[in-house]
Parts: sequence; structure tokens; C-alpha cells
Amino acid sequence: MSLRNNNRVACRPLAVVFCVFALALAWMLVQAQEPRRNPEAQKLKNPEASTPESIEAGKKLYQRYCASCHGPNGKGDGPMALSGGTPSDFTDDVWDYGSTDGEIFVVIRDGITADMLAYKDKLKEKEIWQVVNYLRSVGPKKEKK
Repeated sequence: MSLRNNNRVACRPLAVVFCVFALALAWMLVQAQEPRRNPEAQKLKNPEASTPESIEAGKKLYQRYCASCHGPNGKGDGPMALSGGTPSDFTDDVWDYGSTDGEIFVVIRDGITADMLAYKDKLKEKEIWQVVNYLRSVGPKKEKK
């Protein structure tokens, strides 16, 4: 086998790796652009009135359980943010896992990834709804279903 043929053989695996990488990147970009909606969670209604007291209680819970990753003001810039994935920025209008109160509640309760774990064993349902109310106070005001 000549040197020329060896170069072709060596380039084929590299080309395959490049193609797989390009396809994976394209898939991730498509996934990142489309919110993952949860029709069942959309049906949930927030039983906790959004009062100043509820928001303040939610803020305290947020500071204790969420701020280390999502940042003190919900911008996704907490000191633990570099430990894995990219935490959500609750102040923007992009909610990757749905933007209704019910969807936010389910994400907190059940978790979504190894970086965003479930809090159903740490927080009572009322407390999760209070956190939802707090997030509403710092985030976009739409879709409060």
C-alpha cells in the first residue's frame, strides 16, 4: 500500500467523527430552540396566591435551594453554575421547559437533568408554589396559567 492510500484510510475515521459531531451539534441547536412543553403540567393551577408574603417566602426558599446555581437574582450565574450544565436565567423570556406555573412547578418538583434535580423530597408542595411565585416576580409575566 502506498503512502497516498494510507492517508486516505487515515482520513476516513476522522471524517466520520466530524460528521457525527456536526449532526449532534445540529440536533442540540434544534432542541435548544424549541421549548419542551408539558401538556399535563400546563393543566396545574397555582393554589398559592401571589401575595407579597408568598413571594417573600419563595424568595427565601430560592436563596436557600436555588441561588447557588441560578444566581442571587435568577440570572443563571450562581457560583455553582460551572459544575455541569447551564442553569436557567429566570429573568429572560426563554423558558426551556415551559413557562406556565404548572410547568415550572413540575420542573422544580420532579427535576429534569442530573444538574437540575428533583426537590420533592426537600420542599413541600406549598413551598414549591411559593418559589414559582417568586420566579414570576423576577421573570417574564406571561402565561400564568
